[in-house]
Amino acid sequence: MTAARRAPLGASGLVWRRLELPVPVDQARVQAFFVAVATLPGGPVVACELIGSAGTVRWRIGALPGALHNVQALALAHLPGVRLVRQSGVAAADSELFCDDIGTDGAVAVANLYFRRRAGAALPSDSAEAVTRSLLAALAATHRGETVRVQLVLGGRQRPQEPDPPVGTATTGRRQAEAAQREHGFWSSLRISAAAPHLERARGLVLAISAALRGLETPQVRLQVWRSTVRALVEARPPWLVANVLRPAEIPGLLGWPLCEGLPGLAPQHPRVLPAPAAVTASLTSNQGRVLGRAVSEPSRSVALSAEASLRHLHVLGPTGVGKSTLLAHLALQDAEAGRRVVVIDPKGDLVTDIATRLPAHLVTRTVILDAADTQPVGVNPLAGGQSPDLAADLLLGVFRSLYADSWGPRTQDILHASLLSLARRGDASLAMVPLLLTNPGFRRSVTGSVVRRDPLGLGAFWAWYEALSEAERRQAIAPLMNKLRPILLRPQLRAVFGQRSPKFAWRQIFAHDDADNAQEPVPRVVLVSLAKGTLGQEASQLLGSVIVSLIWQAALERIRLPERQRHAVMLHIDEVQDYLRLPGDLGAALAQARGLGLGLTLSHQHLGQLPKALLAGVMANARSRVAFSLPREDARTIAALSAGLLEAEDYQQLPAYHAYASLLADGQTQPPLSLRTEPLPAPLHRPERIWQTSRQRYGQALSAVEADLARLAGMPSPSDDTARHAPHPTDDIGRVRRPPSTDDGQSGGGS
Repeated sequence: MTAARRAPLGASGLVWRRLELPVPVDQARVQAFFVAVATLPGGPVVACELIGSAGTVRWRIGALPGALHNVQALALAHLPGVRLVRQSGVAAADSELFCDDIGTDGAVAVANLYFRRRAGAALPSDSAEAVTRSLLAALAATHRGETVRVQLVLGGRQRPQEPDPPVGTATTGRRQAEAAQREHGFWSSLRISAAAPHLERARGLVLAISAALRGLETPQVRLQVWRSTVRALVEARPPWLVANVLRPAEIPGLLGWPLCEGLPGLAPQHPRVLPAPAAVTASLTSNQGRVLGRAVSEPSRSVALSAEASLRHLHVLGPTGVGKSTLLAHLALQDAEAGRRVVVIDPKGDLVTDIATRLPAHLVTRTVILDAADTQPVGVNPLAGGQSPDLAADLLLGVFRSLYADSWGPRTQDILHASLLSLARRGDASLAMVPLLLTNPGFRRSVTGSVVRRDPLGLGAFWAWYEALSEAERRQAIAPLMNKLRPILLRPQLRAVFGQRSPKFAWRQIFAHDDADNAQEPVPRVVLVSLAKGTLGQEASQLLGSVIVSLIWQAALERIRLPERQRHAVMLHIDEVQDYLRLPGDLGAALAQARGLGLGLTLSHQHLGQLPKALLAGVMANARSRVAFSLPREDARTIAALSAGLLEAEDYQQLPAYHAYASLLADGQTQPPLSLRTEPLPAPLHRPERIWQTSRQRYGQALSAVEADLARLAGMPSPSDDTARHAPHPTDDIGRVRRPPSTDDGQSGGGS
C-alpha cells in the first residue's frame, strides 16, 4: 500500500483512447476482436482499463503509437457501434482518460491479480455476464473523490497449441481447457487500483473488485491477490515473472464491458456526446462568423459558423421550448453587431422583443420594427416603390395563389390579376384598394380609365367584360375573391399596414449599398417583423409574412445588376418558415441563387411534417448547415440517418433543452455532427417602448391617417381617431357608395 504519487504524462508510453461501447456489446464479437489483436504483427502491447469514479463507469484502451491505428481499425471492424475518442473530443472531466496520472491527493491501494489454474483449466466464459454485473456494481458504489481502475495489460503472445491427450472422462472444464489451448493467447497482467481519501477505504474498494472477479473461480481455478505498486500501474507494465495466460474467450469477463443491458454505473447511452471538429471551433471575430453556442464535449470552446458558410443557409429544427428562439436571437444580434443587414420574421413577437431590447445603441435609430398589432405601423405596399407594375402584381398573385391553393379557381385568378395590374399601373395604389376597385364604380373608373387606353387588348378587354356584367353577375363573379380578401382587410391593423399608399420604408433599402449611408437619411440596417399571429389570426399572419418574404426576395433579385463585391450580406431569419416562404418557381433553385445575391437564410420550424413536399426537398438539399434540437421519433429517425451512423434516433429524442446536434458547413464540406449547447441571452439594454417609439416616428403611419385616406378615395366621411379602430371598412357596402371625384389628372368619371 502506497501514498499517491504523480506520474509524468505518458509514463506507460501508450496512447489512450476513450471507448464508447454499444449496450449491449456482443461477447462473441469481443472475443473475435481479441483474436485479431493477438495476431497483429510484432505482438504489440495493448492495455484495457475499466475506470469507476463518483458512481460512473468509463472505459479506455491504449497501445503504442505505432500500433494504435491497427488496434482502432480492428475495433471498428469487429465491434459495430464502438467509438474511440481522442482527447480533443471529450469533456475536460474525462481528461484523466488520456494520461497515466493516478489523479488523487489521498491514499492509493494497488493489487496484482493472478489466476492459479490446475491442468490448464480455462476461466468460465459463461460466467462473463454475471462477473461484469458484479464488477460494475462495485464501481457504481464509488463516491466523489474516489477512483477505481481495473487494468488488463496484454503483452507477449502465445500461439495455439494442440492439447495433451485426454486421460479419463472428458469433463466440461476439460473440454473448455482444450478449446482454449487451440486459440491464440496473451501473457497478461491484471491489476486493481483504488484511490480514496483514506487508506482503509481504498483497500476496501480493491477487495470489493477482487471479490467480483472471484465469480470466475472454479474447482480448477483460484484467484490470488497480492500487493503491487503505483509505478507498475501507471506504466501499464507487461508481465515479467508471473503472468496470466489469457485466451480471447476468457478476456470478456475481465473487462467490465457491457455484455448485457440494465447494468449499474453506466452513463446514459443517449444522447451521445459528439466532439466538435476543429474546423467549426476556430476563433472567429464577429465579422468573420457567428457563434452558435458551446461544444458539450469541451465547454471552453465555442462552435461557430463562418460568414461565408452562413450564406449557404442554416436549417434550425425543434419543437417549442427547446431553445430555437434563443439561438435565432443570438444569430441576429451577432449579424447586426458585425454590420450585416438583418431581417427577422417572427410569428409571435417575443423574438422581436428579445432582439430589439439587446441591440447596440448605435443601431436603435436604424432599426425598423414592423408590428402588425401596432396602431402606427410600418407599411407594406408591394404595388408601390418604383418596381415593375407587372412584377409587383405577379408577386402578390403568387402569394394569394399559394395561400389559397385548395380553393383557387381560374376566375379568381383572372379577376385578382387584372385588379392588381390596374392598381400597380396607377402608381399610388395599395392592396387594400382591391375591394374598392371591384365594388365602387366611381373609383373603378378613376383607376381603369388610363389603363384601358394604354392596354386596350389586355386590361381594356377585361374591364369591358367586367362592366358589361349585371350587378348580380358581378357579385357572383367576385364572391370567391372577396371571401379571401374580406377576412383579412376587415382587420383595422392589417388595413393600416396594407393600406399605406406611400410607406416610409421600402424593402430595397435593406439591400442598399453602403455608399447610401452617406445620405442625409441613414439606411436601415435591422428590420424586425412581428406578425402577431395571436392577434391577427393564422390566415392574416400568413398573408403578411408571405408578402414580406416575397418582397425581400424581389429586392434581392434586383442585385443581379450590381458587381458581386457590392452585394453585402443580408441575413434573413424566418421562424415557422412553412407559413411564410412562398417564393415563385423552384425553391431549391432560389435557395441556391440566394447565396450569389448575398442573401443568407436561417429557416426555423418545429417538425418536418410541417413543410410541404417541395419546401422540404428544397430545405434539405440546399441548407448546408443544420441545428437539430430534441425531435419527435419520426423526425429523429430522418435526421439521424444523415449522421453517417454516428447518431441514433434516441440521441435526438433525449436531448435536454438548449442542447442540439449541429452539422455545419466549413472548408467547403459539411462537417460530422457535434454536440452543442446554446448560451442564454445577455441582459436587455433598452426598454421596448423606446425602440418601438423610435421606429414609429421614423417609419410608421397612424391607423387614423390610413383610414382617412381610404375613406376619401371611397367618397366617405373620414372616421374619427376615436372610432378608427372599430370603424367599418369603406368597402363594406358593396356597390352602395357614392362615386368619388377623379383622382387622376385629365380623367373624368361617370356616375354610378
